[in-house]
Amino acid sequence: MGFERETKVRDLYANLIREVRPGEWVVGTECRYSTSGMRVDLRTVDSSNLIREWEFKLVATYEALGQVLVYVCQAIRENPERQVRGVIAAFEFQPELRDTVRLLNLNIELVTIPPWMAQAGGVPLKTPAVNVVKIPQGI
Repeated sequence: MGFERETKVRDLYANLIREVRPGEWVVGTECRYSTSGMRVDLRTVDSSNLIREWEFKLVATYEALGQVLVYVCQAIRENPERQVRGVIAAFEFQPELRDTVRLLNLNIELVTIPPWMAQAGGVPLKTPAVNVVKIPQGI
């Protein structure tokens, strides 16, 4: 179930890439590497020709770090003349993951997916309920 939700959120994000990441274009989703059967969730390129390899998670933990590092390595192997950067996109991040990326200077972007995109994958939001006051018509 989590994989299906991640995929729906990823697809929405990819479809709206111009709005959420101006100057960046989608190369493809589920892009395979020629040297292995692995697939990256999303591949984008920006106006400076930087390739980004994306891993989407609902909640990113240290496992996502291993995945994105392998994807970046595969992409560098296939594109030795290009710059490649890993991206982990999630609604929430394990605090240790943020610390690891920052303290080890891993050159990986951690992108917080806008909360409203959770609806695409049926992801329950953790925001408190909001009481809506009905204003009577004709007053």
